[in-house]
Amino acid sequence: MRCERMTTAAYRFKIVMLGDGAVGKTALTTRFTQDSFEADYKRTIGADFAIKRVNLPDRNVIVSLAVWDLAGQPRFEVVRQSFYRGARGGLLVYDVTRRRTFLNVERWKEEAFKALGTEIPLVIVANKVDLVDDRVVTTKEGKKYAKSKGHVYVESSALTGENVEESYSTLCTTMLDATKKSK
Repeated sequence: MRCERMTTAAYRFKIVMLGDGAVGKTALTTRFTQDSFEADYKRTIGADFAIKRVNLPDRNVIVSLAVWDLAGQPRFEVVRQSFYRGARGGLLVYDVTRRRTFLNVERWKEEAFKALGTEIPLVIVANKVDLVDDRVVTTKEGKKYAKSKGHVYVESSALTGENVEESYSTLCTTMLDATKKSK
């Protein structure tokens, strides 16, 4: 009888959190990396980062993610440019209770692609879905935009933790697929 050991592949990816200020980028990152939520809004100045390992057993892969949380306010645009370097993917986040943040998604995508000089895999994340009564951007609108641009769509809530892990693992899977296609 022969025993075969399956080896687990390991990858490292830098990702960026994109979107307007106060859409929940920091809250999603904190929920993902520390499994906690802070109700007090703290503006990100420039950028912040965290690291977490993601196990994808269906792919027999472990991904080490360096998550760069970029400041969303317009005055930080110049500062953000240097933080894009080396990013292999991103979560493009909008707040379902603020239509303007959804309308700005395309601008964020263009800023990232221009700074990187290439396109990267993105997951469109409709955040704050727990605020059902305040919602102004529908699931249908979000899905339609994501599909039209060839991106994956996920609805999440950093408050409840709903689909937070899924947002990041979906991005990991998308980046792995893109890596294999480029080889």
